[in-house]
Amino acid sequence: MKLRTKVQLFLSAFMILVIFIINSVVYVLYEDQVSQSEMNRVKADAENIMEAIAQNSEAEIENQRLLQAFLPANGIIRIIDNHDQVIQAVSKEAEFYNWPATYSENETSTLEKNANDIPYVVVTMPLIWEDGSVVTLQLNEALYSMNDTLDTLQIVLFLTAGFMVFPALIAGYFLASYVTKPIQTLTNKMKNNPKDGKWEMLSMNRKGKDEISEMQHSYNAMITRIDENIQKQERFVSDASHELRTPLSVITSYAELLKRRGKDKPEIFDEATEAIISESDRMKHLTDQMLLLAKNQNQENLHFEEVNINSVTRGVIRSLSLAYKRNISFHETIDKEIKICADKMKVHQAIYILVDNACKYSEKEVIVSTADEGSQVSLSVTDRGEGLSEEDQKHIFERFYRADKARSRKAGGAGLGLAICHQIIQAHGGSIIISSQPGNGSRFTILLPK
Repeated sequence: MKLRTKVQLFLSAFMILVIFIINSVVYVLYEDQVSQSEMNRVKADAENIMEAIAQNSEAEIENQRLLQAFLPANGIIRIIDNHDQVIQAVSKEAEFYNWPATYSENETSTLEKNANDIPYVVVTMPLIWEDGSVVTLQLNEALYSMNDTLDTLQIVLFLTAGFMVFPALIAGYFLASYVTKPIQTLTNKMKNNPKDGKWEMLSMNRKGKDEISEMQHSYNAMITRIDENIQKQERFVSDASHELRTPLSVITSYAELLKRRGKDKPEIFDEATEAIISESDRMKHLTDQMLLLAKNQNQENLHFEEVNINSVTRGVIRSLSLAYKRNISFHETIDKEIKICADKMKVHQAIYILVDNACKYSEKEVIVSTADEGSQVSLSVTDRGEGLSEEDQKHIFERFYRADKARSRKAGGAGLGLAICHQIIQAHGGSIIISSQPGNGSRFTILLPK
C-alpha cells in the first residue's frame, strides 16, 4: 500500500471518528438535558397533586375526581398503601396499569423504560391519606414526545455525519497529495541520480519551513556532500597516480638501462639497483600511508583506553631526538596523572607526525607543550621554520597537499602526514588549530576531550 493511500485512509478514518465522537456527545448531552427537564416537570405535577389533595380535606371533593383532573395525557396516577396495594388509580390507557406499583416512604424521581423501550418518568411522594395512614402518591408519565425527538435527532446526526464524511474524504485526498507529492518528487530524483554522471539537487519551490522543506534541504545538503566527496576522491586518485608515476618512471628507466648496458658496465648496475630500491621504498611508504588514511576514517577502528598524554609525548620526543640528533624542548603544564580516553597508538602517531614535520621543516628549536583546558587537553608543537601562508593553512590537511613541493619531496614527504594526523584527531572528537605566519614559524595545537 502506497504512503499516499495510507495517509488518505488514516485522515478519513480520523475524521469519521471525530464526527462520530462529536455526534455521540451531542446526542448524550441533549438526551440528559431533555430527560432532566421532563423529570422536573413531572415532579412539579406530582407536587401540585399533593397540594390539591391536602386542600381537598376541607372542600370534600371526591379524590377519584380530583386525581382525574390532574391526570396527564400519557400517564397514570396511583395511591399505594404500605402493603403495595393500589388504593386508587386513574389512567386513560389500560397498558399503564401494568407498570410496577411500589410503596415508598421517600420522595424519588427516576427514568425507566417499558417493554417497548419507551422511556417514562416515575415520581413517588409520601402522602397522608384521608384515614390518617401514610401512603405513596405515584405519578408515571410516558415520554413519547421526548422519544420521538431523540429519534429525529439520531436521524439528523446520522445524515449530518454522512454529508460530512464526503468532504473529509476529499480533504484527506488532497492533503495526502500535498504531503506525498514532494516525497514522490524526491523519490524520482533519487532514482534518476546520478544523471549522466552528475548529481542533481531538488528545486526548492516551497517557501515554508515545514518537515518537507527540511527534508528537501537535507537531501540537497547530502547531494552537496556526495559531490564534494566525489571531487575529493577524483583528486585523491589523480594525486595518488601522480605520486606513483614518478617512482615507477624512475624504476622503468633504470630497468631499461640495466637491460641495455647493465652487463657491460658494472657501475651502472650498482647505480640502477640503488635507485630502484630507493624508489621502491618510497612507493611502499606512500602505499602504507594511504592505507593508514583509509583505516583512520572510521571511529570503529579505535581502541579506547586511559592514556597519559605527557607519557606518550615524552616517548615521541625521545625517539625523534635520537633520529634527528637535536634537542626538542618539552614544557609540561598539566598534572602527570591527568589522563584522557583515547587510542594510545593513534594519539602517539598523530603527535609523532606533528613533531616529525616540525623537525623536517625547521632547523631551529622545536618546542612541545601540554596544557589543561578544562574539559580538554591541549598539545602544541611550535617550530621556527618558514611558516605557512593563509592559503596554505586552508589546504594543509588535504591529502597530497604540500606548501613547498620541492622541499617536501626532498624531505621524503608525500603530503599525507598531516591528513592522517587530522583524521586521527577528528575520530577522537578533537580538533587541530594552526597559528602561523610566513617567516615566523608555525604552531599546531591539538585539542582532545578528556
